[in-house]
Amino acid sequence: MESLASVHDRQYLQVNAGQAVWGHPHVIERILDRFLTQFFLKELTERKSDGHCPLEKIFEAYKKRPLSMGLRIKYFLPILFIDLLRRLACAQRNFIVQEVFGYPPRTRALVNTARSIGTYGLSRPQIFFSPLMVVWNFTQACNLKCKHCYQNAGKTLPDELTLREQLEVVEQLVDLDGAILALSGGEPLISPNLLPVVRKAHEGGMYVTIATNGTLLTKEMAKKLVDHGVEYVEISLDSVNPEKHNSFRGVDCWARVVEGIKSAVAEEKLKVGIATTITRMNIGELEDLIDLAKELGVKCFNAFNFIPTGRGKEIIEQDISPEEREEMLQILWRHLQEEKIEIMSTAPQLGRACLMYSVPQGVFATGHAGQGAGEGARTIAKYVGGCGAGRCYCAIEPNGIVTPCVYIPLPMGDLRKEKLIDIWQGSELCRVLRNRGYLAHHCGFCDYRDYCGGCRARAYGYFGDLTEADPGCIHNREKWERLKGGQHEDPFDPAWFRSGVGVSAHRLGGTPGVGDGRVISSGKRA
Repeated sequence: MESLASVHDRQYLQVNAGQAVWGHPHVIERILDRFLTQFFLKELTERKSDGHCPLEKIFEAYKKRPLSMGLRIKYFLPILFIDLLRRLACAQRNFIVQEVFGYPPRTRALVNTARSIGTYGLSRPQIFFSPLMVVWNFTQACNLKCKHCYQNAGKTLPDELTLREQLEVVEQLVDLDGAILALSGGEPLISPNLLPVVRKAHEGGMYVTIATNGTLLTKEMAKKLVDHGVEYVEISLDSVNPEKHNSFRGVDCWARVVEGIKSAVAEEKLKVGIATTITRMNIGELEDLIDLAKELGVKCFNAFNFIPTGRGKEIIEQDISPEEREEMLQILWRHLQEEKIEIMSTAPQLGRACLMYSVPQGVFATGHAGQGAGEGARTIAKYVGGCGAGRCYCAIEPNGIVTPCVYIPLPMGDLRKEKLIDIWQGSELCRVLRNRGYLAHHCGFCDYRDYCGGCRARAYGYFGDLTEADPGCIHNREKWERLKGGQHEDPFDPAWFRSGVGVSAHRLGGTPGVGDGRVISSGKRA
């Protein structure tokens, strides 16, 4: 029997003539892919002695009307070029002035992206000069005992960064044109250092978010967060059933979480999201969870992948099957099209699902935290979509250790010893994660590789190999069945990876995966 995915795939290609995946490049792509464009972008994004780059000054000039004769002459060609790109993107000038150049996080993201294209060229996926987004596990301290906690959170670590060190890290992020700082934990609201760090990041022009379990999110705390510069708060809620949520979180807390959500929603300047880790325990109530989010006045629903890391290794049986994940993706996709609530997911397959199930002008996921409609969104997704670990995003541990992702416990460097930019640009882990040509099995040759690439954390969690297949995808169903049956293939067997990928050549030592033999640095099994 033909699979649901292949049926939808065939229907999508019939309707769209394959343009979303294999169509001709957008005219903006052709412009950005030219050597001359990349040369000028590199020149315009080099920082000068005043700490600013010429591109930032061009953006400022574009916002001003009227310009003096001197500025009109000086910035004539750059402004003409911006207007050309604006018209090609079908964007109004007022939108660009107010929502892009007038909003520091987006301006910073543009400068970072321009510098990246100028340095590395236009690549799929796009390689970034410095991380666009950093997720910071701000403290190990937590007041819950969640069964799936990737951080094994509980008590404060003795070697956590001091406030002075934390502020120095923020300075580095600001200097590198980081656009988004997401503060997580543990439970970040426990830390006395949180608010001064938030203020400094906000004053530096970053978009600051907080991920919290919600139990400490009183009306007073919500107001403090807004006053210090937090723009988005994401609260964990794993069931509409209080008993199921409390069991999953290890503490009787459902009522306090819902009150925390209400307190946050009451703050007009604070965008609020609900985060749910999708497991066998709650996959059947996904629709109810989204409905509850709407009822509470929440603006965003974020479906998190289950990752077998940290305490999650102890409940691996709670992971959903590829078919259940596809059902989840279809539900998320449908709500994405309805646009009654923003939909996000850490499952990179949502990008693939949008291409498979949407009409050409439908709404598409452009990454873990972005969405848009039509050709423009599909084009963006081609470069920034899918797993961003070590490519456009990295994580910081409470003690300053940098990792590719909060779910990948492999150290890239230590901020007490190195600068973030040196860690980011010199990491061998990042080199592997930025090249999807290294990916094994179906992830390596999938038609949707540019938009997805599979979850690298799940690959590492199950197989101890960053380049392995994500066993949660319908296209890797055989990998899932082998895991269920306790059969673990030999990565050195040529029959198990397509020619040219070379899984074993890119195997990295580290924490063993739960579904594989122990991996040692030589690349051999123990």
